[in-house]
Parts: sequence; C-alpha cells; structure tokens
Amino acid sequence: MLSGEDTWCQGYSEPDAGSDLASLTTRATREGEEWVIDGQKVWTSGAHHSDWIFVLARTDREAPKHRGISFLLVPLRQPGVEVRPFRMMSGQLHFNEVFFDGARTRADLVVGGVDNGWTVAQSLLGVERGEEAATNPILFRAEVERLVALARQYGKDQDPVIRQRIAWCWSKVEIMRFLGYRILTGWLKGAEPGPETSIAKLYWSEYHTKVTDLALDIMGLHGQVPAGRPPLRTYRTDDPGAANSSASWSTTYLIARSGTIYAGTSQVQRNILAEKVLGLPREPRTQAG
Repeated sequence: MLSGEDTWCQGYSEPDAGSDLASLTTRATREGEEWVIDGQKVWTSGAHHSDWIFVLARTDREAPKHRGISFLLVPLRQPGVEVRPFRMMSGQLHFNEVFFDGARTRADLVVGGVDNGWTVAQSLLGVERGEEAATNPILFRAEVERLVALARQYGKDQDPVIRQRIAWCWSKVEIMRFLGYRILTGWLKGAEPGPETSIAKLYWSEYHTKVTDLALDIMGLHGQVPAGRPPLRTYRTDDPGAANSSASWSTTYLIARSGTIYAGTSQVQRNILAEKVLGLPREPRTQAG
C-alpha cells in the first residue's frame, strides 16, 4: 500500500444504506476457507482504479443491525465483481457502483474479528476525520493563495468586497488549522478517535462551497466555461496555479457541492455532534405512511 502497488477503495454505502449504514444488506457466507460475497455497494470512490476493497458485509443475518457485520478485505480483480463508474456533473469519473455476485476472499481476511465490523468501521471513520484535520489546512491554504492570484489576474484584488471575502476565507482556513491541532493533540495524549472529529468534516465541506462560490464570482461568465475549453478573450478558464484542468475552479466548484454529502452528509454530522458530543436527545424517529 505504501509503495502504491496496491490501491484500495472503501465498500461502505449501498443504495438503501447510506446515512443509515447499519441497514446494509450485502452479505458474506462462509464456505470452507473462503467468504462468498453477494450484494452491491455504491458511491465507491476510485473503485475503477483499485485492486482491493474493504467491504462491510452482513455475516450474521439474525443479529441486530449494528451487529453481525464483518469488515472483509476483498480483491476486486476477480470473477463475480463488476465495477460501473458514474460520470459526475464535472465530467470526471470518480464514484462507482460495485456489484458482488459470488465474489470470494480468504476466510482470514477479516479485520477486527468476525461480526465486529461495525466497531472497526466507526474507528476507521474517526481516523479518517483526524487525517483530514491534519492535511486539509495545508491544501486549503494553497487554494486561498491560488484564489488571491485569480483575483489579481481578473483585476479584482482591489475590490473591497472581494478583498473582504478573501480575508474571510483566509480566517476560516486558520480556524481549520487550529481545529486540526486540537484534534491531533488529543490523539498524542492517548485519546481515541471519537465523534468530535465530525466537526472537522462538517467545517471543511461547508467552507469549500463558499470559497468556490467566490472564485466563480471573481471570474464572472468566464467561470461558466468548462475546463479544457479555449479561453475567452485574454482570460483563462482555470486559475493560475492549477496543476491541470481537473483542478480548475469551474471543476472544483462542482465537486465542492458533493463534499457536503459524501462521507456523511452535513445533516448526519450535525446529528452526531448533537447526540454524541453535546448529549442532546436523539431526533424523534417518524414512520413513513
């Protein structure tokens, strides 16, 4: 994995088990020294480029829904696995559907023990949030610097409203940085990843929609030209410093919208923080129909 020879993706969400992940129905049945897997995963980032997938599968269908789930390591390049990419509104291929029809993996490729996958999955999500808390401030600081260069290119760097909005973005990234320090310091003191890491995911995903709004406001109609098209007049359609067309502001603007949905919607993150961090009562469950 460190060398990049093996690429992995995450098999969590299903068509009827997204925010309510414990309702998953993908199942794994033990046959001798193998697990046989049947079911479907969706919104699987990078599956079309991956060699392996870690899969949450139900291994005990009689157990309560948060139990009887195992965390299996499954090779993707085998009979019984079909990967279908989605084309996003940005034109890119990133998310995928993954279908399992008698796919197999070794019986010992279980992380955390059989029927203990829910605990493993929650721990993984906590670590994922913590990793973002460490790296996102660096990435978003570089993006703000590109935003300043974009304002200069379009002659908007002296506009007082634009300057104020850029200052707002800069201050938000600084808050993000200190929030990251707080989370990582807790880990260094021995704290386990917990629900408070949802703060970081909620914060950066909602921030990113605002900074990309500003970029398109700076470019005006030029920002509506898809990346890779010829530039209009003397302006480029992507920003100075973008490594390639997929990093252009017009593309990033579209992708930023999905950040408030994937890896846990903003609504789910707020519920987690309200119930598990602030100790507020659970939201009442209503029955359809």
